[in-house]
Amino acid sequence: MILNIEETDRYYELHGGEGEVTISRLLDKGVAEGLELFAVVTVPKGASIGYHTHQSDSEGYYILSGDAEFTDADGSVKTVGAGELCLITKGQSHGIRNSGDMELKFLAVVF
Repeated sequence: MILNIEETDRYYELHGGEGEVTISRLLDKGVAEGLELFAVVTVPKGASIGYHTHQSDSEGYYILSGDAEFTDADGSVKTVGAGELCLITKGQSHGIRNSGDMELKFLAVVF
């Protein structure tokens, strides 16, 4: 199966974060069992997705470009960049802030 679906949504102060975040969905929900979100997320310089909890699912952020500060499930803040995977599992929390000089892009997968 080859899909070419792209639905883009803009969110302001997502999960209590700062600024605008764009989520470009590459897969419709329900196409693949157990896969809730498969999307490219764009976070402009200085913007963020606030620290939030995943009660019933897990999420991975695969960094495509840019630099960020990732707040992990234990509350620690780690600097991440292209080629790194940030993963949290069911019941854990996370957040991310663009700390670089260019936009941050990552692939988000919720399962």
